[in-house]
This record gives sequence, C-alpha cells and structure tokens, in this order.
Amino acid sequence: MNRPFLAAIAAALALASSIDAPAFAQAKPAPQHFLPDVKITQCFVTQPKMMSKRASGTQIVYRNTGHHTYSSVTFVVGYRNSDSNYLRKVTDEGTFAPGTTIDHHFTLYNDVTFGGKATQLCGAVAATT
Repeated sequence: MNRPFLAAIAAALALASSIDAPAFAQAKPAPQHFLPDVKITQCFVTQPKMMSKRASGTQIVYRNTGHHTYSSVTFVVGYRNSDSNYLRKVTDEGTFAPGTTIDHHFTLYNDVTFGGKATQLCGAVAATT
C-alpha cells in the first residue's frame, strides 16, 4: 500500500478514538416527571395488519394506584423505527377508579412504518379528576 493512504487511515483512526462515545449517541428524550399513581404494566406498538408496513396503533395497559378517580390520563410514548425517533402524547378519557386496570388500544403510531413492538419510553404525565 502507498504511504499517503496509510497515513490517511491512521489519521482517521486517531480522530475517531479522540471523540467520546456519547457524542455519537443521540440524547434520549425523557419527561421530567411520570405520575406515581398510574402504574403501566404494558406499553407496546401493535403489529401491522396483513399486507401493510404501518403499525396498527399502540396498546397501553395501566392501573390507577391512587386514591382519586381520574377522568383523563395523558401518556407520553417514545418509539423508534429505522427512519426516525418519535415522541408523542395520547390522552385516554373515561372514568378510571382507584384499583382499576385499564387495557386500551390507541391509534397512536398507526401512521409510521412498524419497527418492532418495543417502545423507548412510556409514562403518564398528566391526569385529571
């Protein structure tokens, strides 16, 4: 091999080794505070319907562990596929009594290409009584 080529490779390796690993990683979005009275037991993006590449929504199973009946609960859900990282909110409305387990399917993320069931982030950020 010629010397200029080897020198260029050595310079590239030296530069790469001088950069911290976190500089390559993208910051993961996270809300400041999740509600302690809403315990999420499952949160996942549902598989596409037959002949589709798009996710078919988001399933969230949670329990009201507090002492108040909620009329709405707002969740933030992070999702990642091969195209992008997403962070979106969805609000569940109804009557959610203390001790009740709620299992709801939302249209959240039904407009993006399915990249697996796993969510990157899932938590309740607001609730009204």
